[in-house]
Amino acid sequence: MRKISILRMIPVLALSVFILCIMPLRAFADENAVVIAGSVYEFGERDHYEFDATRGAAGTSADNTYGSFSVSGDLTPDTSAEGIPSFLVNSGKISLTYSYTDALLKVEEEKWHPVDDKTKDVNDIKLASNIMCGAVILQTSRDGEKWVDDVALTNAFKEMPEQKDPFYETKSTQLANGCYYRVIVAYKLGRKTGQKKVLFVTTDEYEYKKCAEVYEFYLHDTSTEKQVDTSLQKNLGEMVKTENDKGYSGNKELGINDPHYGWELGQFFVSGYTRETKDDNGTPVFLKNVGDQITLWFNLKQDIDKLNGDEILSIADKNKGYDQFFQTPKIDMGRGTLIIRYTDEQGVKHDPEIYTNFLEANTTTSADTIVRLFEEGDYEVALDYSIKKTPRKVKDIEVIPEFTDYRISFEYSVRNGNCMVYPFDVLTGDELSDGAVTPNGFKLDMAKSRYLTIDVQRSVVIDSPSGPVEDVRFKRPAKDGDEYTDEGIYTFNVKNLYTGDSTTKTIYVGDSR
Repeated sequence: MRKISILRMIPVLALSVFILCIMPLRAFADENAVVIAGSVYEFGERDHYEFDATRGAAGTSADNTYGSFSVSGDLTPDTSAEGIPSFLVNSGKISLTYSYTDALLKVEEEKWHPVDDKTKDVNDIKLASNIMCGAVILQTSRDGEKWVDDVALTNAFKEMPEQKDPFYETKSTQLANGCYYRVIVAYKLGRKTGQKKVLFVTTDEYEYKKCAEVYEFYLHDTSTEKQVDTSLQKNLGEMVKTENDKGYSGNKELGINDPHYGWELGQFFVSGYTRETKDDNGTPVFLKNVGDQITLWFNLKQDIDKLNGDEILSIADKNKGYDQFFQTPKIDMGRGTLIIRYTDEQGVKHDPEIYTNFLEANTTTSADTIVRLFEEGDYEVALDYSIKKTPRKVKDIEVIPEFTDYRISFEYSVRNGNCMVYPFDVLTGDELSDGAVTPNGFKLDMAKSRYLTIDVQRSVVIDSPSGPVEDVRFKRPAKDGDEYTDEGIYTFNVKNLYTGDSTTKTIYVGDSR
């Protein structure tokens, strides 16, 4: 969730000769953490925290920074982003940590120590509250040029005097598309330089300086390095006008005078599937085979600062909003919030994933945005956004702007298209083929296909007056992970309800058939 009041961002000058490098060190006890080096800028007491390539900077070290910045997770160094540390993310998310102690808060007054800075401006960022005793700020960017504010922690050194925990965890949509990150640590330092006497009063004299530590790096998820198959695509989602400030609920008529009349913000679509079908409720079901990457995309069709080519229409920055359908709390939604909820094979609805400021931070009209890669399950998706109309302006001051809420939502399911279950010997772990004999018994493995139905029949051979006959002892449903060790003939039938296909296998438990 963003914690910054965002001014209209302007492109900032890139750091050039003082760009960052990777330090071959490990941070603290996390063996997967990589310490990132950055640049340190110093300013006068009355200067602003305005860093750029023309201002002198020094590399970060233990002697000139308040703490140490690191990233941790399953990542590998890469060279795809020139001039800054770049990593391929192999799995999961990446944690960002700025670690420090309270040592400088306890030094004597004659040494440099942090003091309160009652300003809100850092470079071109306007914070929601004063910097006070240290601010830790995170920005993200799709291209490394236009930066979007994501997180700001103010008065951090006092409110969290000793910090070793992550302050941010990356989002899957950032990693899937590749994302630049910039961390800015801004603080003011002071020290006592002596005393002076004015008339009969002795006062202490101090000197002050401001510091900004800047760390920049790039992350990209390796799962998207493989080209995603877009030969089959399915558009999803329908836009509705909702009741204003009521959790994006309701469905109001879209009249001809509505600011959203006659044009689309963008289009969601799914690709990477093998076949599409529908469930009994008409919800799309996308079937995938091994190796398929079912991917949800978003194609932004509008400039969010000039919707439908109209300079008085833009995506609003909504700092307090919620989604009634998903029952989210009130949060800073930014310029469009994307919400995805997953329901597993047991019908358990997981907590929704919330991507605030989605339209500004993650999308561009120049390329489709990968939202996420999906495995089996049921999904509900919604994009909540508000349009600001400013028909009246006095110079640069907006006079009573008008706001309207909208929602694009849809549901779909992902299922594996295979119709296989794999029996494995419970002792050796070897896969058993149809008709195999095992004295140890076997275990069923559905290979992560959670929506197949399996029926198992166990028979034994008994003697009868007319000779040996097969006697059925049970016939019942089975599930993933079931084990069968009693002697007998096991016949199991697997059926995929979405393709209609079925497979039958027989396994003999005992010394012979």
